Amino acid sequence: MGGVAGDGGAGGDEGAGGPAAPFALADTDAEAEELARQVRRQQVSGATAIEHLEFVRSRDPSGYDPGGPLPDIDPGVGEDHVAKGRARVRMYRDPPATAREWRELAAAHAWSIRDLVIETGNKQTFIGSPETAARAIEELVQAEAADGFILVPHITPGGLDLFADKVVPLLQERGVSHGPRGPHPPHHLGLAHPDGAGDRQGAR
Repeated sequence: MGGVAGDGGAGGDEGAGGPAAPFALADTDAEAEELARQVRRQQVSGATAIEHLEFVRSRDPSGYDPGGPLPDIDPGVGEDHVAKGRARVRMYRDPPATAREWRELAAAHAWSIRDLVIETGNKQTFIGSPETAARAIEELVQAEAADGFILVPHITPGGLDLFADKVVPLLQERGVSHGPRGPHPPHHLGLAHPDGAGDRQGAR
């Protein structure tokens, strides 16, 4: 495994150490799922939801209530895209198709605009108990789907502590991540020392 690096910031872009991997860990899978939902709701404000609506609708959505229903309006096309030039427009490369999908989902689940953006946006890569997270990482590594991940905690500082304490030992047991004498020394993990020593370069 190329490494599981810690990142103090948020985001979903792929970096030099592998794809960014937000995560939500808890004692049980059910508790982790609830935590993941809470975190996503905190990260997507009403203003953020309206901004995403603008990316797809290509119209000024400022008059809409993020807690209200999704407007039944097709995206605008042409050169007068409200969000023209914004990098995040690339998130929705086929606005008409995205708009149709959003309408179907919103109608089926009675979602508000904000609910829709929360539920269809980027979700945590790993959600579950430490055992579930370790198993998911092992499966990806065994399938050679990734050389490593840049872990993105939802809180800083200390957001990586639970991962370092609970998941890394399980990965070591599976041979996915190695200890200080293995080919991937602790500093490659980018996680805190459980004993607090060092400068948060690695985990044992």
